[in-house]
Amino acid sequence: MSIKIAVMTMKGGQAKTTLAINLAARIAKARRDVLLIDSDIQANVTTTFQRDHHCNLANVILGKVSDFEFIQLDRHLSFLPSGGEAMVEASSYLSHTRFKDSLFKNLLSSINHRIVIIDTAPSWSEVSRNILMYVDYVIVPVVTDYLGFSGCDQIMSYIDEFKASMLGQCKAEVLGIAITRSNPRTKLAQTITAGLRERWPDLLFKRMIEESVSIQEAPAFQQNIFDYRKGRTRGAEMYDLLCREIMRRIVQRQKEGQNDY
Repeated sequence: MSIKIAVMTMKGGQAKTTLAINLAARIAKARRDVLLIDSDIQANVTTTFQRDHHCNLANVILGKVSDFEFIQLDRHLSFLPSGGEAMVEASSYLSHTRFKDSLFKNLLSSINHRIVIIDTAPSWSEVSRNILMYVDYVIVPVVTDYLGFSGCDQIMSYIDEFKASMLGQCKAEVLGIAITRSNPRTKLAQTITAGLRERWPDLLFKRMIEESVSIQEAPAFQQNIFDYRKGRTRGAEMYDLLCREIMRRIVQRQKEGQNDY
Protein backbone atom coordinates (compact mmCIF):
# COMPACT_ATOMS: atom_id res chain seq x y z
CA MET A 1 0.00 0.00 0.00
CA SER A 2 1.27 3.49 -0.88
CA ILE A 3 2.09 6.19 1.65
CA LYS A 4 0.57 9.35 0.24
CA ILE A 5 1.78 12.84 1.18
CA ALA A 6 0.53 16.28 0.11
CA VAL A 7 2.69 19.39 0.38
CA MET A 8 0.07 22.03 1.03
CA THR A 9 -0.17 25.73 1.86
CA MET A 10 -2.50 28.66 1.26
CA LYS A 11 0.23 31.15 0.33
CA GLY A 12 2.50 31.32 -2.68
CA GLY A 13 6.24 31.81 -2.23
CA GLN A 14 6.60 29.22 0.54
CA ALA A 15 9.02 26.96 -1.40
CA LYS A 16 6.28 24.34 -1.59
CA THR A 17 7.31 22.97 -4.99
CA THR A 18 10.98 22.95 -3.97
CA LEU A 19 10.13 20.86 -0.91
CA ALA A 20 7.96 18.44 -2.91
CA ILE A 21 10.64 17.92 -5.57
CA ASN A 22 13.52 17.46 -3.16
CA LEU A 23 11.62 15.22 -0.75
CA ALA A 24 10.59 12.98 -3.65
CA ALA A 25 14.16 12.93 -4.99
CA ARG A 26 15.68 12.12 -1.59
CA ILE A 27 13.30 9.23 -0.91
CA ALA A 28 13.91 7.89 -4.43
CA LYS A 29 17.64 7.94 -3.76
CA ALA A 30 16.92 5.66 -0.80
CA ARG A 31 15.69 3.17 -3.42
CA ARG A 32 11.99 3.58 -2.70
CA ASP A 33 9.68 3.87 -5.71
CA VAL A 34 8.24 7.38 -5.61
CA LEU A 35 5.54 9.05 -7.71
CA LEU A 36 5.61 12.85 -7.76
CA ILE A 37 2.29 14.41 -8.82
CA ASP A 38 1.92 18.03 -9.92
CA SER A 39 -1.63 19.22 -9.15
CA ASP A 40 -1.03 22.96 -9.55
CA ILE A 41 -2.40 24.99 -12.46
CA GLN A 42 0.94 26.86 -12.42
CA ALA A 43 2.63 23.51 -13.15
CA ASN A 44 5.87 24.48 -11.44
CA VAL A 45 7.13 20.90 -11.15
CA THR A 46 6.43 20.40 -14.86
CA THR A 47 8.27 23.64 -15.64
CA THR A 48 11.24 22.65 -13.48
CA PHE A 49 11.85 19.39 -15.32
CA GLN A 50 10.61 20.59 -18.73
CA ARG A 51 8.70 17.33 -19.08
CA ASP A 52 5.03 17.05 -20.05
CA HIS A 53 2.71 14.33 -21.31
CA HIS A 54 -0.85 13.77 -22.49
CA CYS A 55 -1.27 11.55 -19.45
CA ASN A 56 -1.52 14.31 -16.88
CA LEU A 57 -3.65 14.84 -13.77
CA ALA A 58 -6.21 17.05 -15.50
CA ASN A 59 -6.82 14.49 -18.23
CA VAL A 60 -7.04 11.70 -15.65
CA ILE A 61 -9.76 13.63 -13.79
CA LEU A 62 -11.58 14.47 -17.02
CA GLY A 63 -11.50 10.86 -18.20
CA LYS A 64 -9.39 11.60 -21.27
CA VAL A 65 -6.84 8.87 -20.47
CA SER A 66 -7.62 5.33 -19.41
CA ASP A 67 -4.16 4.04 -18.44
CA PHE A 68 -1.44 5.74 -16.47
CA GLU A 69 1.78 6.57 -18.33
CA PHE A 70 4.24 8.18 -15.95
CA ILE A 71 7.31 10.18 -16.93
CA GLN A 72 10.45 8.52 -15.54
CA LEU A 73 12.71 11.16 -13.99
CA ASP A 74 15.09 8.69 -12.37
CA ARG A 75 15.31 4.98 -11.69
CA HIS A 76 13.00 5.16 -8.66
CA LEU A 77 11.26 8.48 -9.39
CA SER A 78 8.19 8.79 -11.62
CA PHE A 79 6.22 11.93 -12.42
CA LEU A 80 2.62 12.80 -13.32
CA PRO A 81 2.28 16.38 -14.71
CA SER A 82 -0.70 18.56 -13.81
CA GLY A 83 -1.83 19.60 -17.26
CA GLY A 84 -1.44 23.28 -16.36
CA GLU A 85 -4.44 25.39 -17.32
CA ALA A 86 -6.51 22.26 -17.98
CA MET A 87 -6.70 21.95 -14.18
CA VAL A 88 -9.29 24.76 -14.26
CA GLU A 89 -11.63 22.52 -16.26
CA ALA A 90 -10.75 19.55 -14.04
CA SER A 91 -11.59 21.51 -10.88
CA SER A 92 -14.92 22.60 -12.37
CA TYR A 93 -15.67 18.99 -13.28
CA LEU A 94 -14.92 17.87 -9.72
CA SER A 95 -17.34 20.45 -8.31
CA HIS A 96 -20.21 19.05 -10.41
CA THR A 97 -19.54 15.34 -10.23
CA ARG A 98 -21.58 13.10 -7.96
CA PHE A 99 -18.51 11.96 -6.04
CA LYS A 100 -16.92 15.41 -5.88
CA ASP A 101 -14.83 14.82 -2.74
CA SER A 102 -13.79 11.22 -3.42
CA LEU A 103 -13.35 11.02 -7.21
CA PHE A 104 -9.63 11.77 -6.97
CA LYS A 105 -9.18 8.92 -4.49
CA ASN A 106 -11.03 6.49 -6.75
CA LEU A 107 -9.13 7.51 -9.88
CA LEU A 108 -5.72 7.07 -8.25
CA SER A 109 -6.55 3.88 -6.35
CA SER A 110 -4.53 1.70 -8.75
CA ILE A 111 -1.25 3.54 -8.12
CA ASN A 112 1.14 1.22 -6.30
CA HIS A 113 4.30 3.29 -5.82
CA ARG A 114 5.72 3.01 -2.31
CA ILE A 115 5.48 6.78 -1.80
CA VAL A 116 3.22 9.30 -3.56
CA ILE A 117 4.02 13.01 -3.11
CA ILE A 118 1.65 15.69 -4.39
CA ASP A 119 2.63 19.30 -5.03
CA THR A 120 -0.59 21.24 -4.52
CA ALA A 121 -1.79 24.66 -5.62
CA PRO A 122 -1.47 27.49 -3.04
CA SER A 123 -5.25 27.78 -2.72
CA TRP A 124 -8.34 26.00 -1.40
CA SER A 125 -10.44 24.30 -4.07
CA GLU A 126 -12.25 21.13 -5.09
CA VAL A 127 -8.86 19.71 -6.00
CA SER A 128 -7.53 20.51 -2.51
CA ARG A 129 -10.43 18.72 -0.86
CA ASN A 130 -10.03 15.70 -3.13
CA ILE A 131 -6.34 15.56 -2.31
CA LEU A 132 -7.09 15.59 1.43
CA MET A 133 -9.45 12.67 0.96
CA TYR A 134 -6.70 10.76 -0.88
CA VAL A 135 -3.55 11.35 1.16
CA ASP A 136 -2.41 9.97 4.48
CA TYR A 137 -0.30 12.95 5.49
CA VAL A 138 0.09 16.68 4.85
CA ILE A 139 3.32 18.64 5.15
CA VAL A 140 2.91 22.41 5.47
CA PRO A 141 5.85 24.48 4.16
CA VAL A 142 6.45 27.90 5.67
CA VAL A 143 8.86 30.78 5.08
CA THR A 144 9.79 32.71 8.21
CA ASP A 145 7.94 35.94 7.49
CA TYR A 146 4.55 37.28 8.55
CA LEU A 147 2.67 36.06 5.47
CA GLY A 148 4.25 32.63 5.84
CA PHE A 149 3.03 32.31 9.43
CA SER A 150 -0.42 33.59 8.41
CA GLY A 151 -0.63 31.07 5.54
CA CYS A 152 0.38 28.23 7.85
CA ASP A 153 -2.31 29.19 10.36
CA GLN A 154 -4.86 29.43 7.55
CA ILE A 155 -4.21 26.01 6.00
CA MET A 156 -4.16 24.34 9.42
CA SER A 157 -7.62 25.80 10.13
CA TYR A 158 -8.94 24.78 6.70
CA ILE A 159 -7.75 21.21 7.18
CA ASP A 160 -9.33 20.97 10.65
CA GLU A 161 -12.64 22.40 9.40
CA PHE A 162 -12.73 20.11 6.37
CA LYS A 163 -11.99 17.02 8.42
CA ALA A 164 -14.74 17.96 10.88
CA SER A 165 -17.20 18.46 8.02
CA MET A 166 -16.39 15.01 6.61
CA LEU A 167 -17.42 13.30 9.88
CA GLY A 168 -14.43 10.98 10.07
CA GLN A 169 -14.22 10.12 6.36
CA CYS A 170 -11.06 12.19 5.85
CA LYS A 171 -8.13 10.35 7.42
CA ALA A 172 -5.37 12.80 6.43
CA GLU A 173 -3.08 13.91 9.25
CA VAL A 174 -0.70 16.85 9.34
CA LEU A 175 2.69 15.16 9.46
CA GLY A 176 4.53 18.36 10.21
CA ILE A 177 5.40 21.96 9.44
CA ALA A 178 8.67 22.52 7.54
CA ILE A 179 10.55 25.82 7.50
CA THR A 180 11.57 25.92 3.85
CA ARG A 181 13.36 29.27 3.72
CA SER A 182 14.77 31.31 6.56
CA ASN A 183 17.49 33.78 7.46
CA PRO A 184 17.96 32.87 11.13
CA ARG A 185 20.22 35.89 11.70
CA THR A 186 17.29 38.29 11.39
CA LYS A 187 15.04 39.22 14.28
CA LEU A 188 11.92 38.60 12.18
CA ALA A 189 12.94 35.03 11.31
CA GLN A 190 13.78 34.32 14.94
CA THR A 191 10.40 35.70 16.07
CA ILE A 192 8.43 33.72 13.47
CA THR A 193 10.33 30.51 14.25
CA ALA A 194 9.67 30.96 17.96
CA GLY A 195 5.99 31.59 17.19
CA LEU A 196 5.73 28.43 15.09
CA ARG A 197 7.45 26.41 17.81
CA GLU A 198 5.13 27.80 20.48
CA ARG A 199 1.95 27.30 18.40
CA TRP A 200 2.75 23.83 16.99
CA PRO A 201 5.51 22.35 19.18
CA ASP A 202 4.83 18.75 18.16
CA LEU A 203 4.54 19.46 14.44
CA LEU A 204 7.43 21.81 13.62
CA PHE A 205 10.36 19.90 12.14
CA LYS A 206 13.63 20.72 13.90
CA ARG A 207 15.67 20.87 10.72
CA MET A 208 15.10 24.02 8.70
CA ILE A 209 16.21 25.26 5.29
CA GLU A 210 18.21 28.47 5.37
CA GLU A 211 18.47 30.77 2.38
CA SER A 212 20.79 29.18 -0.17
CA VAL A 213 21.92 30.13 -3.67
CA SER A 214 22.21 26.47 -4.72
CA ILE A 215 18.54 25.81 -3.87
CA GLN A 216 17.54 28.74 -6.06
CA GLU A 217 19.85 27.67 -8.91
CA ALA A 218 18.96 23.95 -9.11
CA PRO A 219 15.57 24.39 -10.90
CA ALA A 220 17.22 26.53 -13.57
CA PHE A 221 19.29 23.46 -14.48
CA GLN A 222 16.19 21.20 -14.35
CA GLN A 223 17.59 19.37 -11.35
CA ASN A 224 16.71 18.60 -7.77
CA ILE A 225 19.13 19.80 -5.11
CA PHE A 226 20.74 16.35 -4.77
CA ASP A 227 21.68 16.12 -8.44
CA TYR A 228 22.72 19.76 -8.79
CA ARG A 229 26.53 19.96 -8.52
CA LYS A 230 26.40 16.27 -7.56
CA GLY A 231 24.81 17.18 -4.25
CA ARG A 232 27.95 18.89 -2.96
CA THR A 233 26.23 22.05 -1.76
CA ARG A 234 25.07 23.48 1.52
CA GLY A 235 21.51 23.34 0.16
CA ALA A 236 21.77 19.59 -0.40
CA GLU A 237 23.11 19.09 3.13
CA MET A 238 20.19 21.01 4.66
CA TYR A 239 17.59 19.21 2.57
CA ASP A 240 19.14 15.84 3.36
CA LEU A 241 18.76 16.49 7.09
CA LEU A 242 15.17 17.73 6.72
CA CYS A 243 14.15 14.82 4.48
CA ARG A 244 15.67 12.31 6.89
CA GLU A 245 13.66 13.84 9.74
CA ILE A 246 10.49 13.70 7.62
CA MET A 247 11.12 10.05 6.76
CA ARG A 248 11.73 9.17 10.41
CA ARG A 249 8.44 10.81 11.37
CA ILE A 250 6.60 8.86 8.66
CA VAL A 251 8.01 5.62 10.06
CA GLN A 252 7.00 6.68 13.57
CA ARG A 253 3.44 7.55 12.49
CA GLN A 254 3.13 4.26 10.62
CA LYS A 255 4.17 2.33 13.73
CA GLU A 256 1.72 4.29 15.87
CA GLY A 257 -1.04 3.52 13.37
CA GLN A 258 -0.28 -0.20 13.52
CA ASN A 259 -0.39 -0.13 17.31
CA ASP A 260 -3.89 1.36 17.20
CA TYR A 261 -5.27 -1.86 15.71
